[in-house]
Amino acid sequence: MTSGERTRPDLSVLRMDPEELGERRRFGWLGWAVVALLLAAAAAAVWLYVPLPFLLPQVEATSVRQVSPQQAQTVLTATGYTVARRRAAVGAKVIGRIVDLPVDEGDRVARGDLIAVLDSDDVAADVAAAEAALNERLAERVDAERELGRRQRLVAEGVFAQAELDAAQTRLDVVEAQIASAEARLAAGRAQLTYTRIVAPIEGVVIERNVEVGEMVAPGGFTSQQSTGSIVRLADPESLEVEADVNESFIARLRRGQPATIEVDAVPDHRYRGRLRQIVPTADRQRAVVEVKVSIEDRDERLVPDMSCTVTFLDEEAETVEALPTRLYVPANAVVRRDGATFVFRLEEDIVRLTAVELGEESAEGVEILGGVGAGERLAIPQDATLEDGATVRVAP
Repeated sequence: MTSGERTRPDLSVLRMDPEELGERRRFGWLGWAVVALLLAAAAAAVWLYVPLPFLLPQVEATSVRQVSPQQAQTVLTATGYTVARRRAAVGAKVIGRIVDLPVDEGDRVARGDLIAVLDSDDVAADVAAAEAALNERLAERVDAERELGRRQRLVAEGVFAQAELDAAQTRLDVVEAQIASAEARLAAGRAQLTYTRIVAPIEGVVIERNVEVGEMVAPGGFTSQQSTGSIVRLADPESLEVEADVNESFIARLRRGQPATIEVDAVPDHRYRGRLRQIVPTADRQRAVVEVKVSIEDRDERLVPDMSCTVTFLDEEAETVEALPTRLYVPANAVVRRDGATFVFRLEEDIVRLTAVELGEESAEGVEILGGVGAGERLAIPQDATLEDGATVRVAP
């Protein structure tokens, strides 16, 4: 071989023995088979012990609902406020400045009790002037009567002509008219004077005071009084009732005398008894509601005007079921019937337990449960008739 010739590498050393190559191929297929077997075992284990959520049977969750007899007899529910049926906004009849205000919010007053006193010096002066004018006219009448009598004698004696007598009679008539006018002015002045003493028109409690001593008041409102037009507001707590708005679509369900229960937000531990007293015969066009008035049959001192409350109107039968126990209801599709028996599926987290129950009557509330489960327990509504006891499920959102 010359130096210019290229040397070729010996590749014979890389040649594999056919027997060794067969052994390697057999080992490769065997390894893949083992791996596939292990993966299948793992999948079976996951399926048996850790089932995938999307493969679980789906159920809907519900609960055992407790319903009182009154709830079962509920016809309609509405919201409203407590209002005194006998109430009054007490204002002034004349313009004046308040010099005395002996009442405050929360005070109880009787009819005729003093509410406020206005400055009356100018009115008193007018009354005094009217009295003086009346006394002057009364004195003029005495003189006119005396003059008339004197002229009557002189005319009878022929000394005076009839015209003199007529003039004396006319003077007396004018004085009488002036007296009547003076009396009217005096009566008006005295009335104005009485208007400076403002008294309670009804018996009740002062629920609002809008002015203070020293402020000016006037009929219809003045300064700080202008928004209400009143000095104080009175309400008779004995006449307290509820005014509520009912959608006009449901007003046909109500009738006068219908029993009701009243729940006041400020008195959460008590439910008052009421009765529908009046359905106002007009509707609010903008809000599409009708106002109703409900009397409170067991009112107590905790109730005051303008408290928010909820009124539940009941069937007439509701008055006869107050002593009955509460009932338990479940949806009809939560009941499972198998082999002549009735069951429900109780939900324990994501596992269902088939539980035998005793059923009562079916109504709009659902199926009554007489025994087997208690109020508030979570139940599953199965979507598959093959659902079994102890199955793991997924609850539909």
